[in-house]
Amino acid sequence: MHEDRPHKHSHEHGEGHVHSHQHVHSHAHAHPHRHDDHTAGLTYSESGVDVAAGNEAVRLLKERLKSTKNPLVLEGIGGFGGIMRMPPIKDAVLVAGADGAGTKTMIAREMGVWHTVGIDAVAMNVNDVSACGAVPFFFLDYLVVAKLIPERVAAIVSGVDEGCLRAECVLLGGETGEHPGHFSHPDDFDLAGFAVGLAARHELWGPGKVQAGDVVLGLASTGVHSNGFSLVRKLLAERGIGLDDRFPGSESREGGAQSIGDVLLTPTAVYSPVLHDLGHACDVHAAAHVTGGGFPDNVSRALPDGLAAELDLSAWQPPPVFAWLREAGVADDDMLATFNCGVGMAVVLPAGELPVALDTISRGGHTAWQIGEVVTRGDGAAVRYRGSLW
Repeated sequence: MHEDRPHKHSHEHGEGHVHSHQHVHSHAHAHPHRHDDHTAGLTYSESGVDVAAGNEAVRLLKERLKSTKNPLVLEGIGGFGGIMRMPPIKDAVLVAGADGAGTKTMIAREMGVWHTVGIDAVAMNVNDVSACGAVPFFFLDYLVVAKLIPERVAAIVSGVDEGCLRAECVLLGGETGEHPGHFSHPDDFDLAGFAVGLAARHELWGPGKVQAGDVVLGLASTGVHSNGFSLVRKLLAERGIGLDDRFPGSESREGGAQSIGDVLLTPTAVYSPVLHDLGHACDVHAAAHVTGGGFPDNVSRALPDGLAAELDLSAWQPPPVFAWLREAGVADDDMLATFNCGVGMAVVLPAGELPVALDTISRGGHTAWQIGEVVTRGDGAAVRYRGSLW
């Protein structure tokens, strides 16, 4: 829980127990001349863990967090565990996921931008849960920092809170660990989380519902999202490209000139609310959150054996960041097998549902295209292409 953050600091030994203070006392038999000296013990703060800073971070979080408030929450901030009532769903099932913001956190650290990667951590989880046909119910975050700076921790977790608001789920708890000596840079941090969703069992989506002749819709991504950043960072280093360099052509686009770092830090789209609406409006068969592994590794997970998705790469226009990555040196095959290339979520449904689906997605504030069809697989790959993105 967020209030427990100063009392549950993880440390380099990884114990799960609460140790707010650790003193190493001298033993009389070893040092008889110091048998009554208890002032020389090693303190927790001397090991690099600042409990007072943790308390200040919690105070700031209490002032800022909004998604923790929900009529179903019985005990959120303050206890050992978050407690929520279950809504009345017949034959209810839980759908859980775990993910993080990846090495996008390193871009955030270099840019000094702390408030957006929390949105990414939430989005990566709730989009997975929603791709199963479930509605995200609550989220838990785990933040580990090299050095606990209260305002910075509050900014990062406020981003998590914003992600939960976008996903319409509850931030039910979390943990912040201060790990001195763990990271190579004093401002480094890592951020992960866990989402739990709810669904009636008969409402779940999956490969078993997909049929030949179904269409594949693609929901537009906001950019790179939260995958492939190890490749992005290597590309920046090898090409000598700075995060503060101007992103080519951005001055002529809406919003004005942006740096390369700004473009890369664009938060991951949260699709959960629109997918919920889509599930009520249409007979959705399956969905695929397009993350690491791109189209081959993710769209294939929404298909049964014997069927394939034939994607028309000319059906959509990817955001400029993908053409920039390609021009900077990423091979075409790696583009499709690493990045979302402009489609963050693929949805499979009957062809007759297409008009209603596109209208529902548009009213939900997202852009979508028909990007393919489900066909008999034969001896070919589960995901195949025609046309070109470029």
